Amino acid sequence: MSSSTTQAMHMSDGIVNAPTSLIFAVIAVAGLGFAGWRARAELDERAAPMAGLVAAFIFAVQMVNFPIMPGVSGHLLGGALAAILVGPYVGALCVAIVLVVQALLFADGGLTALGTNITNMSLIGVTVGYTVARLVLPVLSRRRADAGIGIVGFVAAFVGTVGAAMGFVIEYAIGGAAGSTVGAVAGYMLVTHALIGVGEGIITAITLIAVVNARPDLVYLLRVTGQRRTAATPLRPRLSMTGFLFAFAAVAVLVAGLLSYVASSQPDGLDATTQRGCTAVQVDGAEQLQGDCIAKNATEHHLAKSPLAGYTIDGDDKLTGVAGILGVAAAFAVLFAVVNLIRTGRRKHPAAQSESA
Repeated sequence: MSSSTTQAMHMSDGIVNAPTSLIFAVIAVAGLGFAGWRARAELDERAAPMAGLVAAFIFAVQMVNFPIMPGVSGHLLGGALAAILVGPYVGALCVAIVLVVQALLFADGGLTALGTNITNMSLIGVTVGYTVARLVLPVLSRRRADAGIGIVGFVAAFVGTVGAAMGFVIEYAIGGAAGSTVGAVAGYMLVTHALIGVGEGIITAITLIAVVNARPDLVYLLRVTGQRRTAATPLRPRLSMTGFLFAFAAVAVLVAGLLSYVASSQPDGLDATTQRGCTAVQVDGAEQLQGDCIAKNATEHHLAKSPLAGYTIDGDDKLTGVAGILGVAAAFAVLFAVVNLIRTGRRKHPAAQSESA
């Protein structure tokens, strides 16, 4: 997306048929329900603001598409980053809340496709990313903590991105719209998302190194593995908790409010895959697709006329930054509320505390 044109970042309605969408909506609900239940054991008094900021940061960085090849861009998915920072279960909730906010407030990602988007980015992306991180971390146990977590983050983010892309391939194979073969979709998704995975890995590594240098005690992966205590050169917190939270929030606001204006306007890897075989042309001031491609089956978003649709304010893309800041605030508020709700349930169920112990 850019100041001149906006791009949807997630699967639209109509790309897969209704039965397939329903199946993955059920999977998404079940997966998030399980994540919410298991998240009780990951939460402490610092978890709510940290989780809210992770969701806000992922929302902000997802607005900044970066070019990966001529005519194609990519953006952060955030699954591995969220899982490493706040744990796989809270991390899945973070990514899911971002997707819900994007779909309901910004008309990004279809409403019937919300289940498939959550399955791919929240469930598959987080699970694959965290699993890879846990496997890679022991290999780097004697490295300096920040260098080690940077390498872990890069590898986990790269593999998690490709895993999430393959989730779409499976969904298309089950009930995809006409316009391409499964083999062609799989090949193009693999190529584009391998390149996106490199960008995602770099962003994830930089973010994790910054967090580890500021507050290593807040990185979930290091806490649960004891890596912070056993690394050859463990790091000490350099910022107070309040200072860190304000700094993290400021970065999210600056990314959404400023960097969103320089984001690539080219379609991302998923959109580029669905548009293969078509040519975009301007007809009466509106962009239309000519040819035979998957994207021709996409339907208009049910909330396409909403005030923040397309990350604008009433269609004014000069206010993309303002819309982005509103999205950052919404993602933080919703996730903060969800985590506090889960923590309230945890206090009412002492068994959850014994699980954590």
